[in-house]
Amino acid sequence: MTPRTLANPRLHMALVALLAGGSMVAISGCDPRTLAYFLQPFDATVAPPFEGSLQGKKVVILCRAVPDATGDSTSVERDLSHNLAGILRKKVKKIQLIDPDKVATWIEAHPRETDPAELARDFDADIVIYLEVEKFQTQSPADLNMIHGEARVHIKAYEMDYPKNSKGKPIKDQPKEGTEVFETVVDSSFPERGPLPIDSGSSQAKFRITYLKVVAKQISWEFIEHAPDDSIQDSRIEK
Repeated sequence: MTPRTLANPRLHMALVALLAGGSMVAISGCDPRTLAYFLQPFDATVAPPFEGSLQGKKVVILCRAVPDATGDSTSVERDLSHNLAGILRKKVKKIQLIDPDKVATWIEAHPRETDPAELARDFDADIVIYLEVEKFQTQSPADLNMIHGEARVHIKAYEMDYPKNSKGKPIKDQPKEGTEVFETVVDSSFPERGPLPIDSGSSQAKFRITYLKVVAKQISWEFIEHAPDDSIQDSRIEK
């Protein structure tokens, strides 16, 4: 006779949990402290270092590269902003991201402006994610026929709020001020196994597309959670 399956899925899950609990009791020797360890929920994601929240916030990404940091890759600032914005839009609920193209236009109009708070005030943003690209290369310095990604990005986040009076109340007739709430540096190397020959099926231009996505993904992990087994080394190189 073929055994019947349980018609009630909840009952089935309850029986599984009961059997698992019985097994844990046997393993733990009836010690409730050990049993509690086995039954506690485990985090399915890695929490980001940034302790604030981007959810429901208006966010502007400002990306600047230090002189000679990007070599011939003149559009790294705009491309990296676009890639990071795309990730945050997908992963963060109700986030309002200022169009990176509008930010690029603002930068062109303010070439000497170094205060991220000025950008935030002009776009009425709540948070500024400031990326300073200190290094970005896709060609191996030791061999021009090899491709390999190396990058270093200095990251800061500023939160905008009104100044407060002596009683701690916001002074709303004054412009908002930016307070630095986060700072870190992301170092990137891709692929980890070392440089690849250009004739391996990927041109330098296509590899650059992949590597910009890789760096943006690494940066996003500073602000949003990710799976423990997620790795940039799993990224597929554009062909």
